[in-house]
Amino acid sequence: MNYIDRVKKRVEHPEIVSVLSQDMMWQKHGVTIWQAEKFEGTPTFYPVYNYKDYYSYSLLALIVKKGFLNLNRQAYDIAKSEGFEISSNETLIDNDIKRIGGATRFGNEICDADEYCVKLAEAMKKDISLIEELNPGFTNVILCGGKDSLNMLLVPWKNPVVVYSAQPNFPLVQGFVKDNELPFEVRELKDPTSEEHLQDEVAELCCRMNSRHWRWAMHVRQISEDYSNKIIIWKGQLGDRFFNPSWKTYIYPESQPKLFLCMVYKKLSPLLPLSLDKWIGEKIIKDVGQTHWNKGSIAQGVHMGFMRALADCLVVSSYHGKNVMEAFSRVSLPDVVQSDIRDRIGAALFGKEVIYPLTNPSPKLEEKRSGAHHPDLFVNLLKINGIEVQD
Repeated sequence: MNYIDRVKKRVEHPEIVSVLSQDMMWQKHGVTIWQAEKFEGTPTFYPVYNYKDYYSYSLLALIVKKGFLNLNRQAYDIAKSEGFEISSNETLIDNDIKRIGGATRFGNEICDADEYCVKLAEAMKKDISLIEELNPGFTNVILCGGKDSLNMLLVPWKNPVVVYSAQPNFPLVQGFVKDNELPFEVRELKDPTSEEHLQDEVAELCCRMNSRHWRWAMHVRQISEDYSNKIIIWKGQLGDRFFNPSWKTYIYPESQPKLFLCMVYKKLSPLLPLSLDKWIGEKIIKDVGQTHWNKGSIAQGVHMGFMRALADCLVVSSYHGKNVMEAFSRVSLPDVVQSDIRDRIGAALFGKEVIYPLTNPSPKLEEKRSGAHHPDLFVNLLKINGIEVQD
């Protein structure tokens, strides 16, 4: 049975509820589609798609449930254009389906860095504990690379934990576990592909992103199958944007002169009077929250739904649970994050100083997936599988 045929089976029997929320969709894995009279809340990161009274984390699932694609010619042209990287939440490949959500909003209640670190550590522990309690008997699979995901290893996990890390970070994560005397096995995460699996990725991608950036899905699927899908994949998505001064240039679209001015601000920030530094930061913080929605919720958030659908298991971020997001909603980044505070978050989680790797390399882009977002591939795949395309 090919992937789209499996999706057809998954969407046959939606879970029917009167009121649906993000927590109901993203704290446990089971059904692919829900049918509800009402959706409550405004997601800012995890994908929630809607068609009539149907909801899913998978755009493909709703297209399959409909039985046809109402082709959005604008989205088609954007995805087909040279240099395409990312679509917008408002321009999906199907005219009948919309994404629910909006910008992240920050506050001004928490203005002290130490308080913020402690609150974040407490919030992470609560969010992770809740997911573990809701999924008894599941194994936590932590995908680990940089400092944000390394900090996840410092949480007092209750259920079994296995750590996966890809090159070039794999030996660094092994060293981190050894240096801090953590009781985890670290396995190497790889990125094999096959023509069949690439077709699955084309289908689930739905033309939303240049998938050179979206790696590991085939290996994660195999890991999920090895555990009979009783795993929770954990990632440390977008933590760096809220824990170090990179928030000062987190602007999308990356248009001049705004981005240039933000880059100048970030460079000069250490030299500015505190009051002026904060005043400028407060002027751009709304753009940071909007960028989290316009870019982060697609490049990283939609990737969670993409991997979840392909691997048939829950895939979540330790930095986007309801308690962590509540902490974000209270923090004044201009007051609190004028330097990298991730070491302090780690210490708050671990109860003592943490030993980190001295370098943080990044995996290279995966060129073998270049072109997987091309709309002609997607449209043809739907047609081959008996799904009508209306233009």
